Amino acid sequence: MKKPLDKLDDYYYKEEIINNTMHYSYLLITNQITFDELLDIQSTEGFGLIFDPYDPDIDEHNIIDTLLDHFIHLEEYEKCQDLIDIKKEKK
Repeated sequence: MKKPLDKLDDYYYKEEIINNTMHYSYLLITNQITFDELLDIQSTEGFGLIFDPYDPDIDEHNIIDTLLDHFIHLEEYEKCQDLIDIKKEKK
């Protein structure tokens, strides 16, 4: 059985993974980083994305909405504004 501190460590580890995944997805969708640059990061620290960049049928509005929800929760409003601006451009 896990001890309470082990569960807390697991929680923070999962939160860190989620935050990093959202951050890298944000950087890619806002064109602040290229996929090739992300691949360079993978070789040193790894990364995850909330979408498949090779999917030709990607629903960018859904991805942006997911990112907006995440960054609103974290109160990172500058990122939210960037995402809203991109969403308006894509209409």
